[in-house]
Formats: sequence, structure tokens, C-alpha cells
Amino acid sequence: MALNLLHFADLHLGVENYGRIDPGTGLHSRVRDFAASLATAFDFAIEEEIDLVLFAGDMYKTCDPTPTHQREFALQLHRLQEARIPIVLIVGNHDAPVAFGKATSIDIFSDLQLAGTHVVRRPEILRVETANGPVQIAGLPWPTRNILRTHDEYRELPQEEITAAIQEICAAQIDEFARQLDPAVPAVLAGHLAAADAVFSGSERTAIIGHDPILLTSTLANPSYDYIALGHIHKYQDLNRGQDPPVVYSGSLERIDFGEEKEDKGFCLVHIEDAPDMPRGRATTFEFVPVPARRFTTIRLQVGEGEDATERIVAACADIDLTNAVVRVLYDLPAGYAVPIDLQQVRQALAAAYHIASIQPQFATVERQRRAEITEDLGLGEALDRYIDNSADLQEHRQELKNYALQLERELDLGEATEANDV
Repeated sequence: MALNLLHFADLHLGVENYGRIDPGTGLHSRVRDFAASLATAFDFAIEEEIDLVLFAGDMYKTCDPTPTHQREFALQLHRLQEARIPIVLIVGNHDAPVAFGKATSIDIFSDLQLAGTHVVRRPEILRVETANGPVQIAGLPWPTRNILRTHDEYRELPQEEITAAIQEICAAQIDEFARQLDPAVPAVLAGHLAAADAVFSGSERTAIIGHDPILLTSTLANPSYDYIALGHIHKYQDLNRGQDPPVVYSGSLERIDFGEEKEDKGFCLVHIEDAPDMPRGRATTFEFVPVPARRFTTIRLQVGEGEDATERIVAACADIDLTNAVVRVLYDLPAGYAVPIDLQQVRQALAAAYHIASIQPQFATVERQRRAEITEDLGLGEALDRYIDNSADLQEHRQELKNYALQLERELDLGEATEANDV
């Protein structure tokens, strides 16, 4: 028996940054980007007759997507329905409502009872029938704190202890699922989780560390599973590289921001086949399949003393392929540079770009000279010297100022002596 699975995650339909409204359709251009990446993944699933599509969470940007965003996913899901390819949808943190008891953004696909469509809202094991035999999916949705707070023993715990409790519960759940599995049937652990060894995308690290429950790779890599399909981290990576089972973040399907500029985007094709000489009697291989996600490009340059900033930026733009890319320009200027750039000329140089995110100058910091200390104990001449040392524009007038100061000091001394004689 051989099974082919398609693992993807973190679609985030509804992200509408770095684009514009299409007057012909009324849709934001970035909605088309995300929908196109999803369509590419499903094209592959249909053309390659994939046995099961596995989505590891975060379908939408928010837990209350607009009807437009729901429609975009539903149109693609309908294509899988027609091809009779089952799909498992894991609830991610962006899919889950804050309030306990409310529906998630993907519950509707379960409530409609669509054939072959499975939504995992709570931890559970599914046995999914595919064209090439059954597969077990141990599903772990995003572990929300509000569920724990409905129990008396957790209600008054501080945030740190709640997070620690969630980590322990998730680890125990993974082990319990492993004990319940039928060893004769391929098994996949699918979760929307943060792993301790994961490499984060851009600003993602500050958004996750300190807030999310974190699981060890050793906890996730339970040998009872053939493959660990993860979502939540936007960078594709195998945390158990070269080891069995693979512990894989497929990453996001589309770039969210410039923090993901250098990352490939796509999905994972997973192959599980019989291998009698292996411990489970099966072997798992997988490959990352990129999609043509929207390119993000940063143009960085430094303008030197005496150089024209506009000319330097235009020249830098000519050296890079900007076609259909989201572009930002970051340029360093020397301290005191006061000539404004010709924005019209720069925008013409960026005409091939899909969207200009920013044209942002950064001025070199002026090194501040340590100020000489002036105290009441100093004589007039020394105090004046230190004052002039602190004022660059007075340097050339030092001697002249000192002469006037000495003359003023003598006149003050004479005045005081005259007053004393009169007394």
C-alpha cells in the first residue's frame, strides 16, 4: 500500500496588505494572491490524484472572515469535492474565537456535512478512508486557554502556569493518541502548535515566544506516527531532519510581510509506503513543492558624501528585477543631508513593481562629542576654554572671545576696587 498526502497550512485568507482594490472585481489584489496560491496547491492535488489533503490550521486572517474570503476557500474546496479527494481541516489560533462556545471560522464546513470533509476542533483521532486505503489522523487543534479556564482548578492560575499546564496536557494527549492507534494503519499527527526548535519568520518570533505553549521536538516525534504535519510557523522546515518520523512545518502558502521575503512558499507532498524492514512496517518520504507566491524585494543602499540620493536609488532599481514584486526602498543618508529625493523619478524607476511599500530614508547618527564639564571652581579663562570646546562654531573665535573676557574681567575687578576705596 502507498499513500500520497498533501500537507499545507497558514493560508491566512484575508490579509490585505501591500495591494489595492481591483475596480473590475471589487476584490483586494492580495486576496487574489492568496487564492491563487491555494488554487496551485489544489491543482497539484487533483492532477496527481492525491489521496488526502491535510490542512494544519489558520485558514483565515481572523476568526470572523468576510463572506468574500469564505467564498474563495469554498470555491477551491468544491474542486476537491468533485475530485473525491478527502480533506482534514485543523483549527488554528486565527480560526478559533476568543469567547468559549462560539463557532470557529471553519466549523461551517463540518456542519454542512460535506462528503470527505473533516474539521478537527477538539483533539481526536479520525480514520479517513482514501482511494488507497485508510489513514489515521491524530488531530491537535490550537490549544486555547479559555477552555482550561472553564475548569475550576485552572480558573485562578496566572498566565505562565496556564501555559505550562497546556504544554503538559498536549504532551500527554500526543502519547495517549499513540497508544490508541492501530499499528497496522498509517498514522499522521496533525497539529497547529509551536515547537521549541522551530525557526521563526521575521517578526514572528516576538509574537510567539512568551505567549504560546511550546512543545519539544522529542515530544512531537513520537515513533508511533509516520509523519508529523504542523502549522503555525510560517517557515518551511523539518525539525527532525534525517530522523524518523519527519516533524514538518509546511510554512505559509503566501508571503505575509517582508519578514518572509527570503523564504520559499509552498506545501509538502508526503509519501507513505509499505517497508517490512522498518520498525512500523512503513517508510515515509516527503518533498517541499513551491508555489509562485508574490515576491517581496528590499532595495538597500547607502548614499555617500557628495552623492545624489535620487541617482543612486534609480541606479539600484535598474540592477534588480522588480517585475510584479512588492518593493521597499531603504537608503542611508550621511548626517546633515538635506537635498530631497525626486519621488517622481524614483517611482518611475519602480514602475515594474506590483506595489511600492515604502521609500524610506535613514540618516546616519551624528556622533555626539563628550561635553567638557564646566564648574564654579574654574577660573574665567579655563571656563571659557571649556565652553568653546563644547561649541564647534566658536572655535575660530577663541582668542578674540578670550581677549574680551579678560578685558571684562579687568573692568569688573577695577569696579570692585573703586567701590572698596569709596567705602
